[in-house]
Amino acid sequence: MSLDKLTRELIAIQSVTGNEVKILDFIERELSNSGFSGTILRNEGGIIAYYPSSKSSIALVGHVDTVPIDESQVIVDDDSKIYGRGSVDMKSGVAVMLKIMSNNFENVAAIFYTSEEGPMVDNGLEILMPILQKDFNLEFAIILEPTNGEVQLGCLGSVNADLQINGKSAHSARPWMGENPIFKLPEVINYIQNNEVEDNIIDGLLFKKIISATTITGGTANNVIPSHINININYRFLPTSDENEAADFIIESFSKFGEVTIKNTSNGALPNLESQSIKNFIASTGAKVTPKQAWTDIARFYKEGIPAVNYGPGDPLLAHSPDEFVNTDQIVESYESIVKYLES
Repeated sequence: MSLDKLTRELIAIQSVTGNEVKILDFIERELSNSGFSGTILRNEGGIIAYYPSSKSSIALVGHVDTVPIDESQVIVDDDSKIYGRGSVDMKSGVAVMLKIMSNNFENVAAIFYTSEEGPMVDNGLEILMPILQKDFNLEFAIILEPTNGEVQLGCLGSVNADLQINGKSAHSARPWMGENPIFKLPEVINYIQNNEVEDNIIDGLLFKKIISATTITGGTANNVIPSHINININYRFLPTSDENEAADFIIESFSKFGEVTIKNTSNGALPNLESQSIKNFIASTGAKVTPKQAWTDIARFYKEGIPAVNYGPGDPLLAHSPDEFVNTDQIVESYESIVKYLES
């Protein structure tokens, strides 16, 4: 099956996080029908396609789930572009993985995993990684997240924290009997605006440390002064820090505004430019090298001491958008570049 058709068929299968059975069925059938002659291991974490695990030194990695489909999702019939939820993040990358596995590189394992877009605890790599650690000898991983044809190194860490700003509930006709926590918002907003973005150079690459407010909730009725409001603080921290340091920073920074509860944390990954495997991949592709201004599962491989890069088709700025699309020529270029690297 062509890369173009593979991508379109994968997009046609709805696979919102938690509903990935049908797309895993498709991937398993396609592997079998495309001439792949290795072993297919499948469990609730996803699929590992490989030859003898002792020979598997390079991993191709991609998640099969998507965020929910937008009601205004754009679908256009275009030969040069493929539209639809997941076209960028990251079914075009999964198509590249499937096509590469039909070449039967015996040193390559493909990892198709579930639930990347959901809570960290449900991520399919939590199930697959112990198997990879125990039975495989991985030396390098290519994570086919969208990078617009760039080799993107490292990734930021992430913290989500709940900031509860307390007040005192009262009838809205007699607000002086209470204390409205909404009036305390300007202090928090001002702090975040003044500290939202901080540029840092790591191994010659520009990473941006980010503090954002992403959700706000509160109130019980239109005629009641709320007793409290809650804001989600999302902190994208540098890979030179760890999750404990990042959590402590958020607690220290926001405790003066209210009660801070850390909900989840994830470490980032350094660029790892000293790795010969990464150097070889960069040299083979000739692609521009940039930092990954986000969190990806490259962090999981970094934690296990496995050098990894982000490299895949699609513009990450279009990921999760209602007009998400991927250029077909970029899918082909990604495939050809990775095959060239593997052949070398």
